[in-house]
Amino acid sequence: MNIIFATLGIWIIATLAIFSFIRGSERQEPEGQGKGAGIIAITSVLLALPVAGMMGGILFALAGSVQVVGWLFNLEMSPGKVGVFVIAVLVYLFTIDSLVELFLKSVMGKSLTGKLVLLFTRVLAFYGIGLLVGAQEQTALPVAAGLAVMLLVIETLFRLLKKSGKGSGREDRRSRKV
Repeated sequence: MNIIFATLGIWIIATLAIFSFIRGSERQEPEGQGKGAGIIAITSVLLALPVAGMMGGILFALAGSVQVVGWLFNLEMSPGKVGVFVIAVLVYLFTIDSLVELFLKSVMGKSLTGKLVLLFTRVLAFYGIGLLVGAQEQTALPVAAGLAVMLLVIETLFRLLKKSGKGSGREDRRSRKV
Protein backbone atom coordinates (compact mmCIF):
# COMPACT_ATOMS: atom_id res chain seq x y z
CA MET A 1 0.00 0.00 0.00
CA ASN A 2 2.95 2.32 0.67
CA ILE A 3 4.06 1.91 -2.94
CA ILE A 4 0.67 3.07 -4.20
CA PHE A 5 0.68 6.14 -1.96
CA ALA A 6 4.29 6.94 -2.86
CA THR A 7 3.50 6.64 -6.57
CA LEU A 8 0.43 8.82 -6.13
CA GLY A 9 2.57 11.41 -4.32
CA ILE A 10 5.15 11.33 -7.12
CA TRP A 11 2.36 11.76 -9.68
CA ILE A 12 0.91 14.77 -7.83
CA ILE A 13 4.33 16.42 -7.46
CA ALA A 14 5.18 15.77 -11.13
CA THR A 15 1.78 17.13 -12.22
CA LEU A 16 2.24 20.32 -10.21
CA ALA A 17 5.80 20.77 -11.47
CA ILE A 18 4.79 20.29 -15.11
CA PHE A 19 1.76 22.56 -14.67
CA SER A 20 3.87 25.36 -13.21
CA PHE A 21 6.49 24.93 -15.94
CA ILE A 22 3.93 25.09 -18.77
CA ARG A 23 2.04 27.94 -17.11
CA GLY A 24 5.26 29.92 -16.72
CA SER A 25 6.14 29.31 -20.38
CA GLU A 26 2.68 30.42 -21.45
CA ARG A 27 2.97 33.72 -19.57
CA GLN A 28 5.97 34.67 -21.66
CA GLU A 29 3.92 34.54 -24.87
CA PRO A 30 1.95 37.56 -26.11
CA GLU A 31 -1.64 38.00 -24.96
CA GLY A 32 -4.28 35.83 -26.60
CA GLN A 33 -1.92 33.13 -27.84
CA GLY A 34 -1.67 31.11 -24.61
CA LYS A 35 -3.68 28.02 -23.76
CA GLY A 36 -6.34 27.92 -21.08
CA ALA A 37 -5.71 26.59 -17.59
CA GLY A 38 -7.88 23.52 -18.27
CA ILE A 39 -5.84 22.42 -21.28
CA ILE A 40 -2.63 22.98 -19.33
CA ALA A 41 -3.98 20.94 -16.40
CA ILE A 42 -5.00 18.03 -18.64
CA THR A 43 -1.63 18.12 -20.39
CA SER A 44 0.18 18.17 -17.05
CA VAL A 45 -1.81 15.22 -15.72
CA LEU A 46 -1.12 13.17 -18.84
CA LEU A 47 2.59 14.04 -18.98
CA ALA A 48 3.03 13.13 -15.31
CA LEU A 49 1.58 9.63 -15.76
CA PRO A 50 4.66 8.04 -17.38
CA VAL A 51 6.92 9.61 -14.75
CA ALA A 52 4.79 8.24 -11.92
CA GLY A 53 4.48 4.86 -13.67
CA MET A 54 8.25 4.51 -14.01
CA MET A 55 8.88 5.55 -10.42
CA GLY A 56 6.15 3.19 -9.22
CA GLY A 57 7.77 0.36 -11.18
CA ILE A 58 11.15 1.12 -9.67
CA LEU A 59 9.62 1.23 -6.18
CA PHE A 60 7.88 -2.08 -6.84
CA ALA A 61 11.12 -3.70 -8.04
CA LEU A 62 13.07 -2.42 -5.04
CA ALA A 63 10.38 -3.61 -2.63
CA GLY A 64 10.36 -7.00 -4.33
CA SER A 65 14.14 -7.25 -4.05
CA VAL A 66 13.99 -6.45 -0.34
CA GLN A 67 11.25 -9.04 0.16
CA VAL A 68 13.24 -11.71 -1.75
CA VAL A 69 16.34 -11.06 0.36
CA GLY A 70 14.20 -11.23 3.50
CA TRP A 71 12.69 -14.50 2.34
CA LEU A 72 16.06 -16.05 1.41
CA PHE A 73 17.68 -15.22 4.74
CA ASN A 74 14.51 -15.69 6.81
CA LEU A 75 14.54 -12.09 8.04
CA GLU A 76 11.70 -10.25 9.73
CA MET A 77 10.89 -6.78 8.43
CA SER A 78 7.45 -5.23 8.72
CA PRO A 79 5.74 -4.02 5.52
CA GLY A 80 5.77 -0.44 6.81
CA LYS A 81 9.51 -0.54 7.38
CA VAL A 82 10.02 -2.11 3.95
CA GLY A 83 8.03 0.72 2.35
CA VAL A 84 9.93 3.47 4.13
CA PHE A 85 13.24 1.68 3.45
CA VAL A 86 12.48 1.37 -0.28
CA ILE A 87 11.46 5.02 -0.61
CA ALA A 88 14.61 6.12 1.24
CA VAL A 89 16.76 3.88 -0.99
CA LEU A 90 15.09 5.33 -4.11
CA VAL A 91 15.84 8.86 -2.94
CA TYR A 92 19.45 7.84 -2.22
CA LEU A 93 19.85 6.18 -5.62
CA PHE A 94 18.65 9.25 -7.52
CA THR A 95 20.67 11.75 -5.50
CA ILE A 96 23.81 10.80 -3.60
CA ASP A 97 24.50 7.51 -5.41
CA SER A 98 24.65 9.26 -8.78
CA LEU A 99 27.28 11.65 -7.43
CA VAL A 100 29.28 8.82 -5.86
CA GLU A 101 29.15 6.87 -9.13
CA LEU A 102 30.35 9.88 -11.15
CA PHE A 103 33.18 10.48 -8.68
CA LEU A 104 34.28 6.84 -8.77
CA LYS A 105 34.18 6.77 -12.59
CA SER A 106 36.33 9.89 -12.77
CA VAL A 107 38.85 8.59 -10.23
CA MET A 108 38.93 4.84 -11.00
CA GLY A 109 37.47 4.63 -14.48
CA LYS A 110 35.23 1.76 -15.51
CA SER A 111 37.31 -0.88 -13.78
CA LEU A 112 36.23 -3.83 -11.67
CA THR A 113 37.71 -2.12 -8.62
CA GLY A 114 35.43 0.87 -9.20
CA LYS A 115 32.40 -1.40 -9.36
CA LEU A 116 33.41 -3.14 -6.14
CA VAL A 117 33.95 0.17 -4.33
CA LEU A 118 30.53 1.34 -5.56
CA LEU A 119 29.03 -1.93 -4.31
CA PHE A 120 30.67 -1.43 -0.92
CA THR A 121 29.44 2.17 -0.62
CA ARG A 122 25.91 1.06 -1.53
CA VAL A 123 26.01 -1.67 1.11
CA LEU A 124 27.10 0.88 3.72
CA ALA A 125 24.48 3.40 2.62
CA PHE A 126 21.66 0.84 2.53
CA TYR A 127 22.77 -0.50 5.91
CA GLY A 128 22.64 3.02 7.35
CA ILE A 129 19.21 3.59 5.82
CA GLY A 130 18.04 0.30 7.29
CA LEU A 131 19.23 1.30 10.74
CA LEU A 132 17.58 4.73 10.40
CA VAL A 133 14.30 3.07 9.42
CA GLY A 134 14.46 0.96 12.57
CA ALA A 135 15.47 -2.45 11.26
CA GLN A 136 17.55 -4.64 13.53
CA GLU A 137 21.28 -4.87 12.84
CA GLN A 138 21.12 -8.57 11.94
CA THR A 139 18.34 -7.76 9.46
CA ALA A 140 19.72 -4.54 7.99
CA LEU A 141 23.09 -5.90 6.84
CA PRO A 142 21.84 -8.88 4.77
CA VAL A 143 19.08 -6.76 3.25
CA ALA A 144 21.58 -4.02 2.38
CA ALA A 145 24.09 -6.44 0.88
CA GLY A 146 21.44 -8.38 -1.04
CA LEU A 147 19.84 -5.24 -2.47
CA ALA A 148 23.22 -3.78 -3.46
CA VAL A 149 24.21 -7.02 -5.21
CA MET A 150 20.84 -7.22 -7.00
CA LEU A 151 21.23 -3.63 -8.22
CA LEU A 152 24.76 -4.38 -9.46
CA VAL A 153 23.52 -7.47 -11.32
CA ILE A 154 20.61 -5.53 -12.88
CA GLU A 155 22.92 -2.69 -13.96
CA THR A 156 25.44 -5.16 -15.42
CA LEU A 157 22.75 -7.02 -17.34
CA PHE A 158 21.33 -3.75 -18.63
CA ARG A 159 24.76 -2.60 -19.84
CA LEU A 160 25.42 -5.93 -21.53
CA LEU A 161 22.02 -5.80 -23.21
CA LYS A 162 22.66 -2.26 -24.35
CA LYS A 163 26.14 -3.16 -25.61
CA SER A 164 24.86 -6.13 -27.61
CA GLY A 165 22.30 -3.92 -29.33
CA LYS A 166 19.31 -6.01 -28.32
CA GLY A 167 16.30 -4.17 -27.09
CA SER A 168 17.19 -1.03 -29.01
CA GLY A 169 15.78 -2.17 -32.32
CA ARG A 170 19.09 -1.67 -34.11
CA GLU A 171 19.38 -5.20 -35.39
CA ASP A 172 15.89 -5.00 -36.88
CA ARG A 173 16.80 -1.92 -38.88
CA ARG A 174 19.98 -3.52 -40.21
CA SER A 175 18.35 -6.70 -41.40
CA ARG A 176 15.34 -5.00 -42.97
CA LYS A 177 15.59 -4.37 -46.70
CA VAL A 178 14.04 -1.12 -47.86
